[in-house]
Amino acid sequence: MSNPLQIDRKTFLRSALRALLAVLCTAVALLPAGCVVIPVGDLLRGPDLEEQVLVTGAGVFSKEKIAIVDVSGMITGAEDMSLFSSVPNSVSELKARLNLAASDREVRAVVLRISSPGGEVTACDIVHQEVKRLKEKARVPVVACIMDQGTSGGYYVACAADTIIAHPTSIVGSIGVIVPSFDLGPLLAKIGVNVQPIKSAEKKDINSIFRAGTEEERAILQKLVDDMYRRFLTVVDEGRPELDEAEVKALADGRVVSGVEAAEQKLVDRTGYLEDAVEEARERAGIESPTIVRYTRRAQGGSNVYTAQGVDAPIPSALELRLSVSPSAILAPGLYYLWLP
Repeated sequence: MSNPLQIDRKTFLRSALRALLAVLCTAVALLPAGCVVIPVGDLLRGPDLEEQVLVTGAGVFSKEKIAIVDVSGMITGAEDMSLFSSVPNSVSELKARLNLAASDREVRAVVLRISSPGGEVTACDIVHQEVKRLKEKARVPVVACIMDQGTSGGYYVACAADTIIAHPTSIVGSIGVIVPSFDLGPLLAKIGVNVQPIKSAEKKDINSIFRAGTEEERAILQKLVDDMYRRFLTVVDEGRPELDEAEVKALADGRVVSGVEAAEQKLVDRTGYLEDAVEEARERAGIESPTIVRYTRRAQGGSNVYTAQGVDAPIPSALELRLSVSPSAILAPGLYYLWLP
């Protein structure tokens, strides 16, 4: 009988690392406000991507595979990390997974498992383009399965698939663009803070959080939003041939709907579950008994098609402890295909 006090090496290292971080956090909390970077080298570096078999199909020497690729959380090209959590560069991670699928000749179809509110405009557009490139390079069908939500940029990515299936209880839609805008000027004035930037031109600090924007500045930003909005409409129009241009515009007012209503409005092809998306991919690929795989940096036991949904990025080699919070840490300035109620 195994000793219940025994733990594997990885578990021990994780526990030791957590204890070390707790001590460091306590020590750093006593320092003046600022930013401390602690390089911890290879100890925090994640493993390489590996293929994890979720369901084993027929075939001994060769297999016909369906790869599940997760599009999970906020889609961003940035990589950041706080003390106990990290925001991975989801563009890089998704491309790495799509590249593995494209380079494996045994992969006959891909299922995008989407659970995302969207994200940065450019990041969403890159992922959408990478999915299209996968289809062209590997010549495999791609089926999108919207789990709990596929809104704004999440839906933008789904439109690159050949078929979109949404859970009946999922949230779909929010077609549109948003630029976060804050005016902290009145609040800062109350505590005696007066921000006076030195700038090269009048509009250099457009959309500054420290003052109200002018009508002219709002018009400039609105033009940016309108340009990105038209691109979103084009993506939906091309990805959903069942909808004509007028129907797309009517649905593109930012609204969100359930998976059931999304099917009725032809934003998705039908409702269903992840197994239905896998079956759709199997039929489109023309295979009988597929092996279902995913790509992960943290393989787990007890595998099935619902195993470990999410993008598990490697931990950066330097851990940054942020002792002050800025508004940009909440949502950086920029254009977003994002549902953010």
